[in-house]
Amino acid sequence: MDPRPLAVEAPADVAGAALLARGCMMADQACELARWVGRDGRPVTASRVLRRADVAAAGAVLGVPVPARVRTAADVPGLHRPWSFALGSGLLKITGSVAVAGPVLEQWPSLGDAEVLDAWLAGFRAVCTVESDPRYEQGVATLAFAFLEVVATRPCLDPSHLWHWLGEVVEEHEEDGDRSDHVPFHVLTQYVDSVTGDRFAGMVDLLGRLGAVTGTSTRTVAVTRLGQWARACARADRPRRITADLPANEVVELLADCVRRGADPWSAAWRWLEPRPAADAARELLTAAAGVSAVARIGAGDVAGGLGEQALGVWREAERIPELGPHARATLAAWDGGGPRLAQVDTWWLAVEHAAAALEGPGPDEALALVYDRIPGTDLQSRLDAVAGCDHPDAGRVTAALTAFVSSGVARSVDQVYQLKVVLMRWSPSILRRVLVPAIATFGDLHAVIQELFGWDGDHLHMFEVGGKRYSDPLFDLRNSAMADEFAIRLRDVFTGATKKVRYEYDFGASWWHEVTLEKVQERGPGAAYPICIAFAGDSPVEYPSEEEPQDPEPFDLVATNRRLARIGQLVEPDDQDQ
Repeated sequence: MDPRPLAVEAPADVAGAALLARGCMMADQACELARWVGRDGRPVTASRVLRRADVAAAGAVLGVPVPARVRTAADVPGLHRPWSFALGSGLLKITGSVAVAGPVLEQWPSLGDAEVLDAWLAGFRAVCTVESDPRYEQGVATLAFAFLEVVATRPCLDPSHLWHWLGEVVEEHEEDGDRSDHVPFHVLTQYVDSVTGDRFAGMVDLLGRLGAVTGTSTRTVAVTRLGQWARACARADRPRRITADLPANEVVELLADCVRRGADPWSAAWRWLEPRPAADAARELLTAAAGVSAVARIGAGDVAGGLGEQALGVWREAERIPELGPHARATLAAWDGGGPRLAQVDTWWLAVEHAAAALEGPGPDEALALVYDRIPGTDLQSRLDAVAGCDHPDAGRVTAALTAFVSSGVARSVDQVYQLKVVLMRWSPSILRRVLVPAIATFGDLHAVIQELFGWDGDHLHMFEVGGKRYSDPLFDLRNSAMADEFAIRLRDVFTGATKKVRYEYDFGASWWHEVTLEKVQERGPGAAYPICIAFAGDSPVEYPSEEEPQDPEPFDLVATNRRLARIGQLVEPDDQDQ
């Protein structure tokens, strides 16, 4: 099977596909729910679903039977699916704790074909997400698209071979994407018909309600024009695979795409690296990266930087190349832990480099955050002035983009502070700390804060857990684990939507579990220093208790704790960063 995405377009009769989207059962039900909710709205829970008091009425609107006792609206699939579709497609939107009719509802009958199809696909993906195991939030979507792929491409669909064929497509998808986003095949067992034994009857029913297939069982299923369009979109969204035979310049461009998407360049490049000696691979990548975009240099540098001591000679050669010199000196300084720190001119140059790359990916808010935490200054303007004065080739473009962003009036994460409550779990009476932390802090920064709040000595492994995903220090050899880099995700991107809680484990043997709750978002105070602990309850337990020589916990000292927090107050010191 060709590992590259097919050059497929939407069906020739796009209008016909759009008509199917307008008339699909799920979309029709979602429209009915949105009209019932209306502009006055209906209150929702923290999980973004209807309150129990409104479940029966919503079920009556759709003609969906609702049990007499319902724990949550999410327990009624006939209601929860169209509700999720409505939220994903824009037929509904949630503002605060109230759901109201969304902007798409008013235009739904007259939306253009492209807009109808985009809204339908967004609703499709939203339904798949809510039906997925929280640990693998893309699981059902991946399997649904794989199912469409197999049904559409196998001239004679043999149900007995379907599981194997799906496995091939899913494995291909995982190898082309982020390898940390593994999809376990047991996800599909939730769609087994317990009466007939048809493993995929539930999947056929789901896709049928979405208008992507016809038929009532695996033996009779066929992909509709709408399903063909969805399949084409899924294929087009898949990244091109980096193979061993690709020239280095193409590899560098594909690594740039990884950086834009937030994927791990190293995971994408392993096939290309495997047959090459480390020094040769580094030389090819760095040579190809000279003179290209900032995002491409970062991707190539990330891979070359992970090739170990055998590539250090190549990095020394790269010091003489203007666009690679700062990257080379940062890499060499990281390897020589006892050597001099990176010069300020290189630190600031690299800050602009990463900001320029962010403009191609996450956008100006992340670019501004990178400038803020990598270039010291008394305020935003002093940092923007530093960017403008940098000799980086993209300094002018970055300055213009960030100045426009700052002037736009859009909320900026650099101005926000999170009030977090950190509770040591399974302790009574409660042991808690309340702390103010910048929204642009990373999980890595929060780890350092929690260590100070509870007086842990930091000699053990740790991890964060949220939404079924885990994050930890990259020094824990993350490329061979299911954990993501804790320094690559900011609190701003963690506490979104309904996510208000995070779990943190320190010392996998003793298992000191902490629950971190977002209590409040507030504006950064002028001249205020963060992080700062503002309240506490209870003394931290003794980290290494002894039955022979029991010790009492040390009384919590708020002043001393904040003095220590002040030392890590500038959450990312420019001279100390890993570049």
